[in-house]
Amino acid sequence: MDKYNQASADKIMLFVKNEVSQFVNAHPGEVFSAFAFDCHIREGVELNLCLTTHSHLNDILHYYQTGARRAYYQSDEGILSLKYNTGDWQYQCFSSMNCVEDPDYSYFEINEEQKYQYWLSLLAQLMIEFLQTPEYEAIPKYQDFKVLVYDHDEEPENSEVRLSALLDSPVVQLN
Repeated sequence: MDKYNQASADKIMLFVKNEVSQFVNAHPGEVFSAFAFDCHIREGVELNLCLTTHSHLNDILHYYQTGARRAYYQSDEGILSLKYNTGDWQYQCFSSMNCVEDPDYSYFEINEEQKYQYWLSLLAQLMIEFLQTPEYEAIPKYQDFKVLVYDHDEEPENSEVRLSALLDSPVVQLN
């Protein structure tokens, strides 16, 4: 990783640690079921931090199971799609940052798809590193706590594939 890219990674990690720590301190007594990097890679490499709780997911599941599309949300597929859709999480985008200050990403001499894959890979690596920090350990977690890293326009299952390639752990395996 060249100097600019390492500086970006260091800046992102500092942001994640600080924001998660502040958020956890501001929400005493809450226990979380999942944490995500919900990204908009093609829009300035926007990184959104998201957390949710079992109780919120149960409430939103009940709402959907009694609504117009109730049959879909009775299925395992429907329940999983809701469980890992950060748009329905209690704390969607509790903090956000643009990871790149150079909107043209001019330090890259590669095409758009390579830039996209680069940033998803870097953010996945940073999540794995974050799992080793005191700030991650300080998050009050349910036993089945999960982490995700995915682009907002892709399916959460892509996160499982991406993170499982870097870490063999139940925390990255969606169920």
